[in-house]
Amino acid sequence: MTAIGVLGPLELHGPDGPIRAGSARQRRLLAALAAHADTAVSTGVLAELVWDEPPAHPVGGVQTVVARLRRLLPPQVGIATTPEGYRLTAARADIDATAFADHLAAAAAAGDATERLRLLEAALRLWRGRPYPELDHPSVEPEVARLAELRSAAAEQHVAALLSTGRAGEAVAAGEALVRAEPLRESAVALLARVLVAAGRQSDALACLTRLRSRLAEDLGLDPAPELRSLEQQVLRQELEPVARDAAPQAGRPVRVPASAFIGRDDDVARVAALLGDRRIVTLCGAGGVGKTRLATHVAAEVAGRYADGVVVVALGDGGPSDVAPALAAALRLADDGGAGSAVVDRAVRMLAVRAQLLVLDNCEHVADEVAALVEAVVTGTDGVDVLATSREPLRVDAEFVVPVQPLDPPAAAELLIDRMRAAGAGVDGPTELVTALCRRLDGLPLALELAAARAPALGLAGLMEAMDRPFEVLRGGQRTASARHRSLRDVVAWSYGLLDDVQRLLFDRLAVFVGPVEHAAIAAVCGPTDALPDLVDRSLVVRVPGEPARFGMLETLRAFGRSRLAADPAGTELRARHAAWALRLVEEVMADRQGRDEPAAVGRFDAHLADLRRAHAWLCESGPVDDLLRLTVPFGRLGYLRARADLMLVVERTLDEVGALGPAPPVTAHPLVARLLGQLATARWRRGDMADAEAVAGRAVAVAGAAGNPTAARDAHWALSEVCSFRGDLAAGLRHARRACELAARAGDRETLVMAAVDPVLESAYAGDDAAAEHESALADLAGHSEAPTVRAWLAYARGERRAATGDARAVRYLKEAVALAEEAGSDFVAGLARHTLLTTAARAGDDPVAALTAFGPLIDHWHAHGAWAQLWIAMRALVEALSRLGRHRDVAVLLGASRASPLAPQAYGADFARVRSAERAARAALGPAFTEAVAEGAALGDAGAVTYARRLTAPIRSSTGWSTTARSRSRRHSPATPPVPP
Repeated sequence: MTAIGVLGPLELHGPDGPIRAGSARQRRLLAALAAHADTAVSTGVLAELVWDEPPAHPVGGVQTVVARLRRLLPPQVGIATTPEGYRLTAARADIDATAFADHLAAAAAAGDATERLRLLEAALRLWRGRPYPELDHPSVEPEVARLAELRSAAAEQHVAALLSTGRAGEAVAAGEALVRAEPLRESAVALLARVLVAAGRQSDALACLTRLRSRLAEDLGLDPAPELRSLEQQVLRQELEPVARDAAPQAGRPVRVPASAFIGRDDDVARVAALLGDRRIVTLCGAGGVGKTRLATHVAAEVAGRYADGVVVVALGDGGPSDVAPALAAALRLADDGGAGSAVVDRAVRMLAVRAQLLVLDNCEHVADEVAALVEAVVTGTDGVDVLATSREPLRVDAEFVVPVQPLDPPAAAELLIDRMRAAGAGVDGPTELVTALCRRLDGLPLALELAAARAPALGLAGLMEAMDRPFEVLRGGQRTASARHRSLRDVVAWSYGLLDDVQRLLFDRLAVFVGPVEHAAIAAVCGPTDALPDLVDRSLVVRVPGEPARFGMLETLRAFGRSRLAADPAGTELRARHAAWALRLVEEVMADRQGRDEPAAVGRFDAHLADLRRAHAWLCESGPVDDLLRLTVPFGRLGYLRARADLMLVVERTLDEVGALGPAPPVTAHPLVARLLGQLATARWRRGDMADAEAVAGRAVAVAGAAGNPTAARDAHWALSEVCSFRGDLAAGLRHARRACELAARAGDRETLVMAAVDPVLESAYAGDDAAAEHESALADLAGHSEAPTVRAWLAYARGERRAATGDARAVRYLKEAVALAEEAGSDFVAGLARHTLLTTAARAGDDPVAALTAFGPLIDHWHAHGAWAQLWIAMRALVEALSRLGRHRDVAVLLGASRASPLAPQAYGADFARVRSAERAARAALGPAFTEAVAEGAALGDAGAVTYARRLTAPIRSSTGWSTTARSRSRRHSPATPPVPP
């Protein structure tokens, strides 16, 4: 795909897909520069092309539009300023108009007919419509006319190339399309006549020439050119020899492909075409609307030249079982002798036995039994006939090769939607993210995308997205010539649904309760008997996702149909309750499996079913019981903390809000699990830097645990209070709360919370310079040392590394790297981040090159900012202050110190951290004098977001080159005044 498209409405593409091409003036400017590729265009000319009425200040106006356009352009395209004006800098291959011309020049020079055909097809694929439609100016018309004539000539050369490569049937179809587009173009008519003769259709060739003679006389009062009259005489005297064998009778017909762009299926066409070289029976299987018929049509056109007798298409969609034989007879033009269906098939097989032909059987699912018998008869009774079938389920006959037809991938789906929206007269009036989201909601199904595009002029992209909650009401009104079952999304699904028996329909409806693919056991637990599941998979109504174990899911469009039926089913409520009960069992199994070596697989299972867990949570919020809601939510809080996932913590907040545990009044529900969830929420609050709120929420958790008569439920709250106290520099209080959390976790038998809480005494003692840190580490090792759970082992390794980093022990690096590896194995991103933070800042302090040390801070700041972890973020910013001080950038030091002191989210510095910050401050004061106070005031006025922007700007020249991942590879510690991260 080219970066700039001007052969049709202006398009702009970057490495990640389509780019919205800005305002109308920006589009005109880009089109004007593309029209003068490789040459500079003066400001005056640009002003005339871009504005309807030249602006009062053309130079300034053009400069403004150029500046804004430059920000949109992909990396391979630029706009250069020259003494003469402006010039577009782009490779010829990146502009479709120049690429089009280059393809045609290469085709003209190609000695091989196949290569010439490939180049011509590549050129014609670039053509989307009238060139430069944004530029309505007389000066552009000559270029538009030149390109249009090149395109017409290329279309004629394409027809000739098809014929020269032995693809007479396709040449006829292409020639007919060319003449329909330009019926008075004599060269096109002459070419079509020659192609028809070559295909053995002398009478059609003569009729073609006669029609042109009549049109010229009636419309223009002209006679055909001498060359055309001479050709007509040659055809009359049969002086032109056919090059394709004329079968008697000739049943094969030219394969007519639709005129609209065929997008995203080139690989599928090539694969199926290759299979037809080796397989006698190929069945394209897929859901309704996935594009099986269109794919089969293009495959047939691609391979027609291989079959001496061409292609026969038998459309079966509009009939029933008794119509299969008559449809075949009509396609083969068999004379009617009054025979029964089996006799018709026998006659057809005898006729086909002497042919080399491709038999396309389209829409077989509702007559699969009759088609299966027909296909077996044809394949066993002929040698030269291959079968290409389309069906929503396999035919299940001997020698059948099934090709699943999948929905379009996201880029192709977006391209198709945009193409059809423009064809419908709708602009792309929303961001590319909206296009992507709409394609995802429509499962990448071509028919659904085309139906949506047809509604785009009335609704727009945003309106279409809003309507996706009722897709069957909106996605209707398809092509008037389409079959009845393809005129709306509901018709497509209802056709497949109508072919099911009662047992299959019941399971289909019940499967719609799930959001994503689930294991067989889950289906059995929620939906009941699953005997019909293989049938639904065969009929492309359920998708089997390979794996161990395999999972089964539905396309969103099919699920919406099933849910529309569930909504009217009184049993739907019971089904939702069973779904919620299954989800609860699932999370409890996940949390149990996390305690051993299977933790990574358990977390993966949680992620795989997260959408269903959210659906179950929503149901329990509405319908209860409260106890089940609380049990389902606790794992969200634990994994939300360990994985730095704000989306999981939002589930905790929703639950607490539902049970009345948030707000000024005392909690409505005095339940031990409410206390646990409040404690988990407190950890999220301190991580975002809100220590006062974290303290209040933790205090409420302790009160709820007491009111519930279960003090052990306050263990998470005391752990959160330990962190809050440590961030405030009150290490003694932090140590007391940590010990209390350990005591309560031990009494509750909660080994994981016990290990996490036992990390804090190690760190707090280390930060205080207390020799007891080693004793606390030993106690932690006794708890965690024999565990096989990666996260538990990561906590132990992290505590060991953090303690040693606090004293400058070089062995810290080994332990911290071990912590990163173990935490990442289990997806515990926050733990991995803490260890990386310490690795990074330790290396920054110990290194001899402070400029190189700055390299790591940009990704670190970006990471914590993305996670909303302001406590860790401000600790990282203080480490940046130290690095800047080593470089003598004292004004930047003062600005960041001012921002830190003014921020309510920045934790207090203490211990070694405080000493380093104080040293940097003294150096800045000495260097700046009175300007230090001004810089501090400037920083205080920045606010938290402004401070982050300032820090990112300081590291920007080197941030982009680090390649430090901001996903699972980059995290940071809680309050680590001792040390921070460097990539291992």
